[in-house]
Amino acid sequence: MEADLAETTQSKSDRDALNSWVSETCPAALAYAISLVHDVGTAEDLVHDCYGRLLEKADQYDLLQDGRPLLFKAITNACINWTRRKSPVVGLDRVAPPATRRDSAPEHALMYRELEEAIGVALAELEVQQRAVVELQALGHSLVEVAEMLELSQSNTRVLLHRARKQLARRLQPFLEENPK
Repeated sequence: MEADLAETTQSKSDRDALNSWVSETCPAALAYAISLVHDVGTAEDLVHDCYGRLLEKADQYDLLQDGRPLLFKAITNACINWTRRKSPVVGLDRVAPPATRRDSAPEHALMYRELEEAIGVALAELEVQQRAVVELQALGHSLVEVAEMLELSQSNTRVLLHRARKQLARRLQPFLEENPK
């Protein structure tokens, strides 16, 4: 009887820890998926499925310690698979609206909004793996972690990041020039 009680207590504490882990990782996971698929509903479904698959195998993994890289790897693969099945056409209406920024001068607010929109469009034009590398690094992951999550070599990850940055710089050049023509 005491063994059953200890097992039940252990299970409850494990469930509480996993619930806490899901609560902590969910906002970043969902934001990452949205950035890859540009559709909130689809991103929510993909993230939900990834959590479900990971939690089913919670006894095989230490999700509290190693779960975040596994989660982001699963989301990346799910988003890549979904994107390959989906039509490659990207419209401006599928880019998330930019965050509003408060500034005292209306022209500054307009410039920030235009730049945010241009960044969103430029990111949407990147191929999925390049976008994934940029987004994962923006979330604070090192290149080594990004390479592991995407199941790529570190050198390939650096190449994808370099190409993505180069394409973003080219696309955003008109917004970043000192004296636009």
